[in-house]
Amino acid sequence: PVIGQSLDAVQSRNGSLAFNAVGIIRGQDTIVPHGKTEFEINDICYFLVRKEQVENLLYMVGKPVRETRNVMILGGGKIGRAVAYELQEEINVRLVEKNRDKAQMLASELNKTLVLNGDGTDIEFLRLESLEELDSYIAVTENEQTNLLSALLAKHLGVRQTMIHVSTTEYIPAMKMIGLDVVVSKNMCTVNEILEYIKSDEKLVVTNFEDIDVEAIEFSPEPGSKITQKPLGEIGFPTASVIGAINHHGHVSIAHGDTEITEEDTVLVFSLPDAIPKVEKLFN
Repeated sequence: PVIGQSLDAVQSRNGSLAFNAVGIIRGQDTIVPHGKTEFEINDICYFLVRKEQVENLLYMVGKPVRETRNVMILGGGKIGRAVAYELQEEINVRLVEKNRDKAQMLASELNKTLVLNGDGTDIEFLRLESLEELDSYIAVTENEQTNLLSALLAKHLGVRQTMIHVSTTEYIPAMKMIGLDVVVSKNMCTVNEILEYIKSDEKLVVTNFEDIDVEAIEFSPEPGSKITQKPLGEIGFPTASVIGAINHHGHVSIAHGDTEITEEDTVLVFSLPDAIPKVEKLFN
């Protein structure tokens, strides 16, 4: 629904949805979008949106949320255990762990999860588990190759949705092209952590997004700085950078052209490295 349309046009058409696009992976390039940036097929987009509006955002980009009742998780490590724990109260969860002792331990900890001792890359094991009945297959072992192979097998066996965890974003476009539905990188979790800790007293906090060149920078404007003198749409913000969110006395909002920043705000900026000095001047 958004392919070939500019960010400005999409935001204008969805006025009730407060969101911003803060990064796009396009092939091997990283783009910090501006209002005239058009979305293209196979773009990997990073959005800022309120938690309660995530479903609306997904619908906007053609990824409507579907009801999930049955999932299988591959990998009983930190991520797999945490996901199973969060889901087991509401849906049917099967957790696959290759190590027998670890599987037994998980079975005692997760009393509403069916823990299976098995190999997620063994197609016969997967076939016996009737994967075509699953809504989602989530591969989150510590081995990227295992996650990729297992998810491809699951897709072949009829799973509606596959999700895998990877450590880098380098191969995400290729993974999407071969049919994997959701690819989650550790980098994609970084923004949530920044928003949690945006109340930092430090003047400048920088978080680097490995492999996609974008840095997330937390600024506190100095008194009289240029950024506090006009609405954002009139500032002339540097190319290759964008303001994502603003914390005003504990209230976090998504930035837009009419937003006015004060000295009391904490501002989250997304930028390519070369543009950072220009951004700093606006806050000093």
